[in-house]
Amino acid sequence: MDDKIINTLTDKVNELLERYNELCEANENLRNELVSVRAQNEARGNEISRLEEALRSKNLVSEDITRKIEAVLGK
Repeated sequence: MDDKIINTLTDKVNELLERYNELCEANENLRNELVSVRAQNEARGNEISRLEEALRSKNLVSEDITRKIEAVLGK
């Protein structure tokens, strides 16, 4: 009877250890994915900032050209 209990407990502990190891691996994979996604997010944020700055610069040029045309037209 005791052997059956010990074997059952041993099996359960082994199952728990296997599941624990699977979860640790899944957790590590998720952690790596999170690091990657954060890096992608930062790169996109930097690209957005660069594009916003380029757009502001082009808007300033357009406004300057508009002012010059209006000055020539006497408006």
